[in-house]
Amino acid sequence: MSEREVKHWSEVFAERIVGEKKEPFVIASGITTSGPTHAGTACEFLYPSALVKYLVDQGYRTEFVFNGDIMDAFDSVPEPLKSFTWLRDHLGKPLCEVPDPYECCVSYGHHFLNEAAGIMKRLEIAPRILPADELVRQGRYDPYARLFRERLAEVKAIAKDVQVMSGLAGLPDWVDILMPVCESCGRIATTVVKSFDGDRIRYADTKDVKYTKGCGYTGEMRLGDHRYKLFWRLDWPSRQDFLRVSSELAGVDHHTRGGSWDTAVAIHKKIFGKDPPVGGRYGFVLFHGKKYSKSKGVGISVQELLDLVPPELVKYVLFRSDIGENKELDPSGHKLMRLYEEFGHAADLHEARGAKSRAESKLALAYTLTTDERRWRANFADVLLYYQVYRDWERVGSLVSDVEGVRYLKPYVESWVGSGYLPEEYAFKFQPSRVGEHVDEILSFARGLTESMDAAAVHNLVYAKAAEGGIDPSKLFRLLYTSLISKGSGPRFGKFVEALGVARVKETLLSLYA
Repeated sequence: MSEREVKHWSEVFAERIVGEKKEPFVIASGITTSGPTHAGTACEFLYPSALVKYLVDQGYRTEFVFNGDIMDAFDSVPEPLKSFTWLRDHLGKPLCEVPDPYECCVSYGHHFLNEAAGIMKRLEIAPRILPADELVRQGRYDPYARLFRERLAEVKAIAKDVQVMSGLAGLPDWVDILMPVCESCGRIATTVVKSFDGDRIRYADTKDVKYTKGCGYTGEMRLGDHRYKLFWRLDWPSRQDFLRVSSELAGVDHHTRGGSWDTAVAIHKKIFGKDPPVGGRYGFVLFHGKKYSKSKGVGISVQELLDLVPPELVKYVLFRSDIGENKELDPSGHKLMRLYEEFGHAADLHEARGAKSRAESKLALAYTLTTDERRWRANFADVLLYYQVYRDWERVGSLVSDVEGVRYLKPYVESWVGSGYLPEEYAFKFQPSRVGEHVDEILSFARGLTESMDAAAVHNLVYAKAAEGGIDPSKLFRLLYTSLISKGSGPRFGKFVEALGVARVKETLLSLYA
């Protein structure tokens, strides 16, 4: 049996970090804040947060640092922002120098970095956030720019080796080391370095990058002006080095053969003369089989998701299975209700005494990585059902025997109800109405109800009375639903009658038909 099958992924990475690195362990990650945060980009802080929590729970000194790459070029207008047509005029500029379309932050890049920080807070994740423009202004990259210039031949050799691995033809742009910001138009994506002596940078803004073109300006700046960024494949290992990163996880796209992770490893070993951080890849988050995408508007934002489910569930859906797997996150009502149920099962496994199978232990560990306390015990479907019946939170809490848990779930249930997100069978009101067929069977069912019956007994009674009357049970179920809520379907019938109250259902049906 492989290590992956025996151990949870957080255990596997933690053992490597403890075995290969020294405390304090620095777990790093980051994103380019090019638009609203969705579940795919949230992986960048969710997965490392689980690793941090596991290490901390094991007693190791650990820090989580998070880079907001707002010096990266603004390369497309995301689907949700298409109405801000003027944003196209700023394509190619650093994200930190594109105006904020909502006019509440210093820049576009800062706006969505602040949004990501707010989401992290809602998810109870607290890294040290490092905006890239601040790191550049502090001169953190200056020694690396000079080092890469001095050892340019070796850097080019690394580029050539990576090119062979990836199957690409021709040396990539990043062997030029850095990207200056054009003094004239403010673009960073279109500049070409003409010379760099370790201090002065001469450049021309002449590149065509498909989504925008250079303005043609030629200029000069000093490295100490801090109006540049390193090319990503050099930026990444440089940042890891000066932050003393122990481990950094990244998406599949970075871990393709000849990708940016292979480059980073080579830079660490051949240029810095050091072992690279412990690396690892995670799979994509999919929405109906397609990768979540800010630019294409595929999937929902994490803000929207957090209005529907608690932060524990967002974490659990990613943490429960192998990190390298692609994960389907379908935010439909039925799928999220199933997720609530699975999470409750994992919480029970965590609390259960006695031996567990390895699969059960991995689920229990995934649960512990989401939270330090169990905030609700009630079944979410029951809470939803009782609220639809009574619209009284204190009563709901009492009926499901979890007053505090129901208070915690209250905003999520209200969001489901208020936004019309409910699965069809839970969208109902108690509004009795008489039907004109099979009245004898309905009355026979009503007279057979006793207050001692539980949900299973009620359900079985429907089958028994349908058999006595020689009708299809599904038809009798339909008629009973219609009699009680004026529609032909609803929550599972036995549980529904239990929630309404057996005596109340009996009295209602008898008053309608007797």
